[in-house]
Amino acid sequence: MAAFLQISEEDAQDAVQFWVQANILQPQETTAAQPMLAAIPEPAAPQSSPPVPPKTQRGSREIKLDPSEIAHSLEQSQELKDLFLCAEKLFGRMLNHMEQRSLLWIHSYLGMRSEVLLTLLGYCVSMDKVSMSYAESIAISWMEQDITTLAQAEAEIKRLTAEQSYLSQIRKLFEMHHSPTSQQKKYIENWRNAGYSMELLEYAYELTIESIEKLNFKYINTILEKWAAQGITNADEAKRLRKSTSAEKYPSSAQSNAELDEYLSVVNRFRKE
Repeated sequence: MAAFLQISEEDAQDAVQFWVQANILQPQETTAAQPMLAAIPEPAAPQSSPPVPPKTQRGSREIKLDPSEIAHSLEQSQELKDLFLCAEKLFGRMLNHMEQRSLLWIHSYLGMRSEVLLTLLGYCVSMDKVSMSYAESIAISWMEQDITTLAQAEAEIKRLTAEQSYLSQIRKLFEMHHSPTSQQKKYIENWRNAGYSMELLEYAYELTIESIEKLNFKYINTILEKWAAQGITNADEAKRLRKSTSAEKYPSSAQSNAELDEYLSVVNRFRKE
């Protein structure tokens, strides 16, 4: 079928699986079907250090699973069947073959518990990233950090949400139309950890634009560090400091005019001579 339609075998399998799940087609009984879980290594026994996927399996793309194998696994496990149904409700659609494979790999190979996995998927949906590949990358990171319980997952999501909210405010404040670079993200994370308010950041941004006429994270950071060294914690204090510094540093307009007149008279005298 794949050759006739000039599509990939996986797309063809997805098409067949769709009609099977819609009860339009019925798979024939066969003794050749083997349980899918046999194709995936069992999760390692609990260790003192968090489990890290071996190099031979860095993701679900590195394993081969037919739709029939996935269907067989669902038939053998009510927990997996419920997991798939809940995932489809969260995504608002049926999962394709690659998404099913990824979901099964996270659950059966990484050993992530169903409630933790569904919490992760809920977070992805809230971020408008309805993607199993995105969820899989986070799942691997969580297992490396030994985030395995529901309480740990909820705490990590709370941290990520606060981080994303701060990042979104910075992008809006700095009028950024693209995602920050890795280096810019480091600055933003340092500012968040330091507890800089949006008002203080906005004033530092205004001074930066006024001075160099462009967004420069390093320049903004230098301003913030100088304020921190002087005990400045809010925008009002920073404005009062700048006002007092400007009064000392720059002459009054009358003084400036007098100095300019003196300069011009010297220049004119040299021209005559």
